Amino acid sequence: MMEQMFPDIPRLYTAIAEWIACVIYIIPLKKKLKGMRLILVLAGMLGLQCLVQGIAGRMPIAFWVPGMILAMVFMYLNIYCCCDLSLLDTGYCCARAFITAEFAASLGWQLYCFFFLGRTMDNRVVPVMVMGLTYAAVFFMIYLLESKRILRNVRLGVSGKELISAVLIAAAAFIISNVYFAVQTTVFQGQTGAALFFIRTVVDFSGLTMLYAQQEQRNEIRLRREVEALDQVLNRQYEQYQQSKGNIELLNRKYHDLKHQIAIIRSEEDPEKKESYLVEMDHAIKIYESNNNTGNKVLDVVLTGKNMYCVEHHINLTCVIDGQQLAFMKAMDICSIFGNALDNAIESVMKLKEQEKRLIRVAVYSQNNLLMMRFENYIEEVPAFEEGLPATTKKNKDFHGYGIKSIKHTAEKYGGNLTIHTEDNWFVLRVLIPRWDKKMTGYPQKMTV
Repeated sequence: MMEQMFPDIPRLYTAIAEWIACVIYIIPLKKKLKGMRLILVLAGMLGLQCLVQGIAGRMPIAFWVPGMILAMVFMYLNIYCCCDLSLLDTGYCCARAFITAEFAASLGWQLYCFFFLGRTMDNRVVPVMVMGLTYAAVFFMIYLLESKRILRNVRLGVSGKELISAVLIAAAAFIISNVYFAVQTTVFQGQTGAALFFIRTVVDFSGLTMLYAQQEQRNEIRLRREVEALDQVLNRQYEQYQQSKGNIELLNRKYHDLKHQIAIIRSEEDPEKKESYLVEMDHAIKIYESNNNTGNKVLDVVLTGKNMYCVEHHINLTCVIDGQQLAFMKAMDICSIFGNALDNAIESVMKLKEQEKRLIRVAVYSQNNLLMMRFENYIEEVPAFEEGLPATTKKNKDFHGYGIKSIKHTAEKYGGNLTIHTEDNWFVLRVLIPRWDKKMTGYPQKMTV
């Protein structure tokens, strides 16, 4: 005698599972809404989710697929409205939340049907208790796993390929686990209800495991990139050390030369020659001190090192800077902007064979209560731009543009922005920041120009 088929999961339990699955992903993610607004949106989405599933449950089987698609759309909207995520990030979380909900609902209903359905103790309270306990256990475990692997209060940075992969895994798991709903004649025909529910639960669990493995792979790739980026920073620091070492050696040579020049001047009896020697010495000294008296001690240190490097490599660095305008900025931020901007300019002009074209100009001034930092360097060919940044010609493109991104991040921290363009044969990088009183307790809002 064939075993009686189990009834399908009530749509109310499915709706609640979908809503809870969204919530466990919303909790650790960067929020778009907070406080009472967040609570009201979540409550409203719970009502809509129950309404959609309730209506879909009363429709003919032909409307089952459209009903599930509509439920997924509301899950997507729930996450997107509550969290500050991109469309790709939201889709990735939605796919994971959907399979999590499917697994929890399938497991809970299977446990209820296997142990309690049709028995004397069966009543309306029992399924609620079984589903409630199952949901509590499953979603708590999923939350513990996901909260440790999702970076809190930041965007996920999901790529298009990663989203497609997650959606395909979720879709495959859902279709295989529910195929007997849409196809009347299937390979499952003749199987018992218990077997069908077992297959459904196992397939949903397999899909959940595959999505979990994908997330682990994403985290490993992210950590590997962070390590590689750290290596890049350490290499850059070593290069800075080598540059400082070279600057010290250059100073020692100049010091040695000055001792001999002073000795020659002392022994020179011709007043005209003595004067010419003094003029030459004065000119040499001015070359090294021309950019280290801006009115900002931090900037003076940065410019002194860069200027010495430029002199040694026949680069003409011209600065017109009012360093007092930078008094409201932190030392690290000044070093970040000027260090990265000058490094990029030096790297660019070093490619020029003609030394007279190795020109860099820096200007810092205020205008209309705005601080302008302008960096220009001569170029022979206008570079191509990708997403507002110069396209790289380097083999390793993954770590291109970190200097410019660092400058942009620093500018935005003070409510400013960064623009890059070309004028004739000049590459121009501009940093525009609203003037900020150091006594203020926060930064101004981000500006738009």
